[in-house]
Formats: sequence, structure tokens, C-alpha cells
Amino acid sequence: MKKLLILSVFALVLFTSNVVFGQSTGTAPSPGATHNYTVTTHAGSTYLWTVTKSNLTTTAGTDAVISSSATPGTDITWAAGVTVGTWYYVHLLETDAAGCSNEKVLPVQITASPFTLALAAAKATSCYNGAVSVSLNGNDVQYDHGNTTVVYTVTPSGLSNSYAGYSFNLNLTVPANYSPTVAFSANASITAGVVTVTDNAPVTITYTIDNTNVYTNTTDATGTAADFVATAAISAGKTINGVSDNETGVDNGATSVSRPHTTGIQTN
Repeated sequence: MKKLLILSVFALVLFTSNVVFGQSTGTAPSPGATHNYTVTTHAGSTYLWTVTKSNLTTTAGTDAVISSSATPGTDITWAAGVTVGTWYYVHLLETDAAGCSNEKVLPVQITASPFTLALAAAKATSCYNGAVSVSLNGNDVQYDHGNTTVVYTVTPSGLSNSYAGYSFNLNLTVPANYSPTVAFSANASITAGVVTVTDNAPVTITYTIDNTNVYTNTTDATGTAADFVATAAISAGKTINGVSDNETGVDNGATSVSRPHTTGIQTN
């Protein structure tokens, strides 16, 4: 125990580790985080980084991915599936030109991420953007409801001012024949369903949804046929350095779109 304590003290003094995510640090990384580990460079020396788990001999395997094992400094990515509270040990073996070696070890304990994302709809209910467009097909009256705009906000928490950026997957569920187009606040963009945010601010998501259905007095006798629900969902949130959203699963926000339920005109 005494030997381990002395080893830990020396390791904490001689190693340096950059803080890149809020409460996630090199000695207390969150699942998914990447941190940089360095020692002082000496001319003519070679370096070898390894990581062990729970003790000083059991390899960490894929729990800790070392970007460059033979340099004085390296990035280590802690797997998203590592268990909070588990101890790991970062080893550095330095060998000089004469073949004389020395080793230092840094104890590391996995810490829960404080990072979360929350999705909220700006409105629970909404109308269409304009009036119903009425036309004739022969003597059949047709109704085109046009489009509507629904807005959502994604708000991060648990981020640090020491870096900027996060990402998440985005999906919108609407009925068949409703065609959405999406726009974002200036700090975000989307590629293949993944939204990338360039700062630590909330993101505004604006969908314009075109109802391409055309209704008649028969298909919309009750005035409810154009009602629908637009449900946005976010998942797989990550910080710029890979720390996962601590709230697992999918976060949803919904807006119900409708007009007054005007029935077909009755007469005697």
C-alpha cells in the first residue's frame, strides 16, 4: 500500500493531463472522452504508453485507445462503455539511448459525465401558415392546406468554457405525404442526420412542413383530415471530444398542427 501511494504521488506530480471537458479530466475521464497525456521530452529517449485495468498488469484492451504509443505525448480515448468508478492505470516507459529505462504510472478513475441535452417544442399546438387554398376539379371542390412551421430548441448543460461544440442525431416523424425542410440557427448544420454545433449555446431547429395532400368534401367531411403531429427526436449526443450525453435513450418534442374542425356544409 505504501509503495502504491508513493507511486501515485510521483505520477500525479510528473505527468500532465489537459482538461478538455468540464468535470471530465485526464485523471477522472467521462465515458467516451479523449484526453492528452504527456511527459517531458528527453533527446535520444524512446517512449511506450500502455494502459492497465483494475491493477498494474491486466491490459485495458479496447477500454482505452491510445492514439500514439511511442511518443512523449499521446491522446487516450476512453470507451463509451467503460463503467463509472472503475480504476485504470496509464503507464509510460521511457528508455534512453544507453538502454536505461524508467517507468511512471498515473491512476485514472472513470467519472460520470455531467453533459446532457434537452429537446423542447416551441409550441404544443400550431396552425398552418396561410389560408386554405380552394380550387375546382370539374365540379369537385378541392382543399390545399399548404405548409406550417414548427420550431424546436436543443439546450445543452454540463459543458465547459475550455472547448466549444457538440453534436446529436436528429429525426422528424410526420405522416405520409408531409414534406419537411429544416433550417438551423447560425451555430449549427446537419449532414446525414447528424447535427454539428460549433459552440456551447442552444440550437434552434425550424421545420417548414408542406402538406402535399389535396382534400375534398368527401375525404375531409369532418374538417380533421389535415390534422397531424410533428415529432422531433434527438439521440446520440456527444461533446466535441466524444463525451456522451449522460441521459440515455431518445429525447422527443411534439407539436400538434390543426385548423378549426369545420364540417361539410349541410342544407335542407
